[in-house]
Amino acid sequence: MGYSAKAVANYFLTKYRKHGITPLKIQKLVYLAHGWNFAYNDDPLIEDEYAEAWQYGPVFPSLYHEFKHRGRLPIIEPATEINVENLFSEDTNIKFEIPEIPDTKTQKFLDKIWEVYGNWSGSQLSELTHRDGTPWKETIQEHGAKTNANIDDKKIYKFYRNRITQKKD
Repeated sequence: MGYSAKAVANYFLTKYRKHGITPLKIQKLVYLAHGWNFAYNDDPLIEDEYAEAWQYGPVFPSLYHEFKHRGRLPIIEPATEINVENLFSEDTNIKFEIPEIPDTKTQKFLDKIWEVYGNWSGSQLSELTHRDGTPWKETIQEHGAKTNANIDDKKIYKFYRNRITQKKD
């Protein structure tokens, strides 16, 4: 079962916010969690949008727009989603919801991602995702640095699956 990028970000923010997670760092943590989950479980973690190859790395647009007002400052509030019911009726109901990860298996997986990458800065994580051969780098080379092209999930799966295979050899 996949989740929204905001739900994954909120898990990290709720549990590890005291560590000062910046918008850059949350982008990279969510991207890495998506890649590793895909490789280990043969299923994408993020189901509501694609990561895009932006000039400065992989970005989930919903997270960018949610947290861009923080600049380089740590995020202090969780991401929200707007849920509109009965839009074109007199009973229109608008709710702001905080997306969450309810299942413990995924929570434990995200804790492992934090265990590995939590002490890395946003810049260090960005450098990791920019290396030659990464899905971001390949997409940038194919489409150019300013197109914000979707990073194909097949590339993400293949890259992280190969990393698992290499570790076993």
